[in-house]
Formats: sequence, structure tokens, C-alpha cells
Amino acid sequence: MGGVAGHMDHLYDNRELTFGEMKEIIRAAANAELSTEEKVDGQNLFLSYSVPEGKAKGARNKGNLKSGGLDAVGLAKKFAGRGGLEKAFVNGFDAFEKAVESLSDREKIRAFGPDANIWYNAEIMDPGTAGDPDDPGSVNVIKYDDKTLKIHGVGHFAFDKDTGEKNPIPDGALEVIDDALERMQRQLSKSESKYKLARKAIINLQRLEDEEVLSRSIAALNRQMADNNLNDDSTMEDYMFTRLLNGMDTELPENIRREIVRYLMKLPGNIGLRAIKKGLSKEDLADLNNVIASKKSLLLQAIEPLENIVHDFAVELLKGLDSVFIADTSAEVMRLKEELANAVREITARGAEDPAAMEVMQRHLNKIKDFSQITTPVEAVVFDYNGHTYKFSGNFAPLNQILGMFKYGMGTKPMTNESIQPRKNILTEDEDNIKVENKRVALFPGKFKPPHRGHFDYVNQIAKRPDVDEVIILISPVDYPEVSNQQALKIWETYLQNGEPNITAKIADYRSPVQAVYEFVADPESAKEGDTVLLVKSSKDVGDTRFNRAQQYADKNNPGVTVDDIVEDPVQSEGGIIYSARDMRKAINDGDRETFLSYVPPSADADALWSTLTKKEESLDSLIDDAIEEMSTVAGGAVGGYSLPLGAKPVYPKGNKRKSNKPKVNRGKRQRRR
Repeated sequence: MGGVAGHMDHLYDNRELTFGEMKEIIRAAANAELSTEEKVDGQNLFLSYSVPEGKAKGARNKGNLKSGGLDAVGLAKKFAGRGGLEKAFVNGFDAFEKAVESLSDREKIRAFGPDANIWYNAEIMDPGTAGDPDDPGSVNVIKYDDKTLKIHGVGHFAFDKDTGEKNPIPDGALEVIDDALERMQRQLSKSESKYKLARKAIINLQRLEDEEVLSRSIAALNRQMADNNLNDDSTMEDYMFTRLLNGMDTELPENIRREIVRYLMKLPGNIGLRAIKKGLSKEDLADLNNVIASKKSLLLQAIEPLENIVHDFAVELLKGLDSVFIADTSAEVMRLKEELANAVREITARGAEDPAAMEVMQRHLNKIKDFSQITTPVEAVVFDYNGHTYKFSGNFAPLNQILGMFKYGMGTKPMTNESIQPRKNILTEDEDNIKVENKRVALFPGKFKPPHRGHFDYVNQIAKRPDVDEVIILISPVDYPEVSNQQALKIWETYLQNGEPNITAKIADYRSPVQAVYEFVADPESAKEGDTVLLVKSSKDVGDTRFNRAQQYADKNNPGVTVDDIVEDPVQSEGGIIYSARDMRKAINDGDRETFLSYVPPSADADALWSTLTKKEESLDSLIDDAIEEMSTVAGGAVGGYSLPLGAKPVYPKGNKRKSNKPKVNRGKRQRRR
């Protein structure tokens, strides 16, 4: 819904929703226990009626509401010259006005107030008339069978013109329309209008046959709770706060970081950006400015894991669902697939002219996954829970974005706020003869002095992803007293003998992991035209902005290479062990063979590695700040059992303290570059 209606919430959009409530809703949906209504893909318009003027009124924005609404002439003027869209609004509005004529003045006042005070959330669906150039209709994505004016079940309000406030509609107001609906339809049929009226579009969800879908979704939510030290009583706000605070890549004091998060989330009581900046050093101010510049990205990444969980569940929930307004579901699904295939072909053919459009398309195709996942012409289902209206939407959103970009021009259609989880082998149906599959290389840079079991498990988890063709480990050329870069390479090679076959390790040419990545994407020998370089990001890390300009760098130095992010959950270690290269080096220095062996993957010959690394004189203490090592990888250091970035402390939502059996890790102060 657009205009006055605003954005209808996904589960994760309501910051007051708890994890327990989210799981309750998902279970109810999976068991067909929700009362749901179809959300339609038409033209949104709010409708009322002025008894003194004897006219229907329409509104698309708050200004329209304050002025008392637009009449037929005003609405036609607003959409003049816009072809099918103009006709849809004008004719749909006209149908409403004619239908309301069947109501008595008393009924009109009860339903709409004395002078257009009560407004109803409505949708105009106009498929046009086949073969009639004078009636092109106004179809967004989904093409419904008939011209229909639907008054929704939710989203209505009483509007105070003096204060601009919206309030719930009076009891019994909507029932007036429901009770008179047949009479209104008869009145409409007497006119020349081709429109039908519709009120309720009840969809009865079927119980999910695959119980694994529910189990997988609940397990994924539980992992997010555990990873962020939250519980069923924790809210979406608690989750975002925790992720933002712990993922912020800055050395600003914790009290400042907390204020930054409150500012980013616009929480009540936040002191404002000016107060946060007050008294900061030049270096800290630069850190703060970098965080603020990444505000939009940080907020999206903070909620991304939950968004992906809910999206994947919704795709399964809506699979094969029939629309109330479409007789032949399979025919409309096939039409949508053909529209998508045509759009992809056209955008791909013009890819050289607009690589940004190609990137946008690829991101949304990644979310659709493949044509087999387009199974329903239902945009979304809407339901109420504890007085709040939510929606479950599947693959409509990414489909809508691609077709919108194709329809309105390359790069001119805004991307959806929903974030992306990339995958490969996107389009797979043979009849469409189209398949998006380029070489996708994931980079895993770090110091790895030495690599440990956490690194090994994490990189293998990445290599198993269906959207990854190859993983390249980039080892920093910096030598440590205990472990040289050559030894680190040999250790990786030993590990990988029993790892996934698509992983290779090499010593990078640059000390900085950031520079190593940038130079990789710029090197035509490393990344060829058409390849996609994937930068691995842990689901715990929302603050890593060091690689944000990698795509621009590739475009300038190695055109045709796409740079993208993939998000991978940290591997949970057995027994809650927190693997650390620093501890392994300490074990080497202390002669602590037992600890060292416990950090080596069980498939590797730990004794041989121990023997190799201890065949030297006692080494000097490392002069490097070891904590920075664990933060230097693209994954933000959150591999092999780290529940939080080094130095971060868990947030205890709403003042509830929780105990953790994980050791506290303090990060040393990093020397600033001069």
C-alpha cells in the first residue's frame, strides 16, 4: 500500500514484537490458525463521503486529507495525462460514488461521519479490456480478472482536520458498508460502470505439509537469540540494539557507542548527534562520521538475519496459494514468469550500458532463487495479532522490483528496503532458456597466525553454500615470531586436505586485508569479466564498512566484475570453546601442547603441526595487538565460536542482567595511523 496507507509491517518491522510472539505467529501460520486476507496489488486510494456536498472524496496524501479530500474533478486533475492510471483512479472513484448513492443520509453519516471524517483504505484493480487500446488498464505486477474496487479490512481511520490526528473508526461504521454491500453492488450494476465491489478477501491458509519448514524457521530464530544473548521476552528493538552496538567497528567508548545506537534507532531519550560529537577528538569524530554515513546500511544489516528467516518462511507458506480475484492461478503464475524472463533478457542485453541495473537485477533474482519459487499470484496475506496488522509476503517484492525497473527504466526504480541473501543458479527453467550463473568467488582474508579450527569450520561452511563456486583464503604476509606467513600457508594446506575441494589458500601481496581485497577485484587475472567477488560477512557483524567502495574500485580498474556481500552465521564450536589464534600462539610459547591440539581440526595431524611450530628457540612476546587480528577478517572476527566482536559486551534488554559462561575478552587500545 502506498500514499496515506504507508508501509504495512513485516513481523520484524514492529520493534515491540518479542521473539516469543514472533515464534507464536509463525507456528500459528504453519498450522493454519491465522485469519488472513489477501493483500492485492492495485492502486491504493482512501475513500470517504461528504454529506453536505453530496460528493465522494478521495485522498492519496495527508494534504488531501487536511483539505477535505479530492472530488471527482480534483482526482482527475491529479492524475491527468497518465493514461491507464488516470482512468483507473477516475473510474474506480466514480464506481464508489455511484454505489454510495444507494445509502440513506443516516447511513452515510454513520459510515463516513458528518463531513468526510471517516476514511476507508481501498484498492482499485483495473486489468483493462483485452484488445481495446482505449482501455489499457493499470496493472502493476499482478493482473486480476475483473475491474474491482476493494475496501480492505484494515487501515481505516477517523481523521481530525484541525489536529491532523488519525484515530480508530467508530464501532459499527464499517458494518454499515458490509450490511449494504449487496445493495451498493445492485446500484452500481444499474450504471454503465464495469466495476465490482469487494470487501473481504478471506484466504484460508493450509497447514504446512513439510514440518521441517516450521522447525527450520524456529531453530533459526533460536540461533539469533542465542547469538545475541536474548530470550523469548526480548523485542525486535532489543535485537537491533544489540546487533548495532556489538557490530560497530570503532574504538569509541562504550557509552558513546550506546548513544550512537540510540541516535541511529531514533530511540526516545537519545541525546542527538550534536551532543554525541561534543568533546570528541579528531580521530574519534572521524570514526563517528563514518558510522553516521553508513546509517542506512547499518540499520538494514542489523535486521537482515530475521528478514531472511521470515522471507523464506513466507515463500513456503504462500506456495501455490490461489487468489480470490483470479480464476486461473496457474495461467497468471506462468504470465508472471514470462514477464520476469522478458525483463531479465532485456536488462541483460543492455547490461553493458548500465552495469548498475544488472547488479540491482541480480540482487533481486538472488532472493527469488529460481522460477520454481514463483508459485502464486498472491502478493501477500494480511492478518491481525494483538491489535497490530502484519503481512506475510513471499517472492512478490523482488519480482515487483525487477519488473518495475524494466517498466520504468534502468536504475530509476528505487530498490526495496528488504535486504538480500545471494545465491547462485538463479533461473533454472529450461523453457525460459535463461540461466544466470557466473563464477562466484568468496574471499576470506586474515592474518591466520596460525589458522585454527574455528577458521577451518567457517571457511568450509562458506564453501558449501550453493551460491559460492570457489573460496580463496588470503593470508597476510606479516610474520609473527611464533608463526610465519609460510607456516600459516602450510598449515592451511594441511587442513584443506580434508576440507571442501573448492577452497584454496594463498599469501596475499598486501599486509592490509582491505587492500588485499581491493587489489584482488582490480586484477583481471584474479577476477575476470562476468565474475562475482563475494565478501564474507558474519551475521553478527553489521558495522564493517571498509569494503563499501570495492564495487566502485572494480568498476574503475576491472570493469565487468561484480562485488557483493554474503552473510554467513558463525560456526558454533563444541563445548562452547572460543578459538583464538592468540591463545594458540600463547600455547606455543608456554609449551601448552594440550591447548594447542584442542584448537586444531580433528581431521589434521595436530602432533605434526605442534612439532613443526615448536622446533625453534623460545620466541619473543608479540609486539602486535593480537586483538586486532581477530577483527581483521571480512567476517569481523566472528568465527569459530565468537558470540560477539572482541571487546564488545552483550546488551541486556530492559535492564535484565543475564549471565554468560563465555570468558570476557578485553581489546587493547589500537595505535592510530599517522
